[in-house]
Amino acid sequence: MKYAYSNTRVKAMESKLVGRETLERMLAAKEPGSIAAMLLQTEYKTDVEKLGNVREMSELIDFGLSKNLGRETSKLISIAPKDQRAMMVAIAGRWDVSNIKILLEAVASKKSYESVSRYIIDSKYTGQSVAKEVMASKSVEDAISWLSLHTPYPSLLEGALSAYKRTRSAADASDALEYEYYLRLGKTINRLAGVDRGAADLIKSRIDMRNVLLLLEAKKHGADFASISGRLLPNGRMQAGALEKLFRDARSVEGLAESVKIFDLKNAVAEYGSGKTRPLMVFEIAMLNEIFRKALSGIRHSVLSFGALVAFLYLKEVEAFTIRILIKGRSYGLSDAEIRGMISWLK
Repeated sequence: MKYAYSNTRVKAMESKLVGRETLERMLAAKEPGSIAAMLLQTEYKTDVEKLGNVREMSELIDFGLSKNLGRETSKLISIAPKDQRAMMVAIAGRWDVSNIKILLEAVASKKSYESVSRYIIDSKYTGQSVAKEVMASKSVEDAISWLSLHTPYPSLLEGALSAYKRTRSAADASDALEYEYYLRLGKTINRLAGVDRGAADLIKSRIDMRNVLLLLEAKKHGADFASISGRLLPNGRMQAGALEKLFRDARSVEGLAESVKIFDLKNAVAEYGSGKTRPLMVFEIAMLNEIFRKALSGIRHSVLSFGALVAFLYLKEVEAFTIRILIKGRSYGLSDAEIRGMISWLK
């Protein structure tokens, strides 16, 4: 019964997710402001109201989505059973890693705080206040040093700093940080597998998606495996050796995608082959759909388990992704068919 409270809370949170019917109405809206008005009738009401002018929603929505996602993640951590809260913190730590990557690359390219703040998930350790401090850094080294002192990630950042000193590339520092995070997350995944195997598999699927997309991108642009091997994340269902074989055996993007067994990409291959621009996003959407279905099944069928918390985290991520595409797509003048093709929940 240790999950009775947390699962009851998660079920209540799940009931407030934006449903397909509402998303369909948003798709039918002719301008971003109309979509924003619909969000005022959802759990995003507080965040949208703080943004002020709904007519500028295409520029402001990222702030609201980031705020909401950060707050809901913090809520999940707070309602997790105390003896398993560390697992939830470790899983949610990928938002911190994402924030740090954005900040390091922004400092390296001399961007302003305003230009990146909308993309910062408002997490406990790397939220908006931390972002302001980091963006005041004069160099990537200074930014990493500040983060090492003021966040619980000094050991992860040590690898990022070493990578940056070798190549002077913020992208390499970001890759090193992300790799180290997922390497250490393996311990959490192994522990989670003993508690809820479905939840552990959900995390592995997200790692697999990132790795498969990296392989597809390299194959599309004619890169060799050695150039991307250091960027592949550990602790997915497919290990480095299997990923390398998959890449080397495939002669084309389509051939590689068809050889992936952990996701069903057959329809995505057909869509990719018939498209004029041949965007890799069709594969990302296909994999997101599978992860979404797993998460939805997890939260609907996980009775009194830790899996419901992990599943909700992924559902919330897909929701934010979907709303962002709806508003951005409409503001860029994309057709309904083009927007629908990029949205996971409307498949």
